[in-house]
Amino acid sequence: MKILLADDHALIRAGLRSELATLASTVDFIEAWDAASLRQMFEQNRDLDLALVDLTMPGMLGARSIAALRADFPIVPLIVVSGVDAASEVQAVLRAGAAGYIPKSGVAQVMLQAIKLVLAGGQYLPPQLMHMLDDAAHDRTDANSVASAESNGAEASRLDLLSPRQREVFALLAKGLSNKLIARQLDITEGTVKSHVATIFDVLHVHNRVSAVAEARMLVESVKVQG
Repeated sequence: MKILLADDHALIRAGLRSELATLASTVDFIEAWDAASLRQMFEQNRDLDLALVDLTMPGMLGARSIAALRADFPIVPLIVVSGVDAASEVQAVLRAGAAGYIPKSGVAQVMLQAIKLVLAGGQYLPPQLMHMLDDAAHDRTDANSVASAESNGAEASRLDLLSPRQREVFALLAKGLSNKLIARQLDITEGTVKSHVATIFDVLHVHNRVSAVAEARMLVESVKVQG
């Protein structure tokens, strides 16, 4: 297994190496310390299995940098590890294609759990950040009740385009479940799940799974508010 660790503090990279050494019998670590070296390591190591990226390294432009990396290297799962935990920042990096978001304050406790989920095709957010995003969504609704109602109606109409089975897949996708887990839970083949997910991508106007998960969560929340 080959993992890219990108952080401008050597001590944090050392701590990550220690935490992740048990993920496989052999783990090769590649390191970066700023935006330039991060891109260079991506370009020089096309066989990466995972990248953990600090959002505030020198040269980083927040979610814009994550989106650029996902566009150029779409195969490699990327988890943001950051000291920034504002709801807007979290939502932005998920929309940019990050497969997870881990606050630095909780790295030791959640790192292995997060990585295993992401490597299985899921998306990771610590519970406290999920609550934070939910609270932010409710705050926006309270501040813009009339506009929100109109928007929710439009969002609900998008969901009407899905079949009953696709809605079931959609609900599990919103929870961050992998195709394999969705297939197991609904007792259908993984190929069928992939077909439904492709349709959901078209309905949500997204191009990758992690963006679909972020959009799905927003749509689920908007329908709850409307109801």
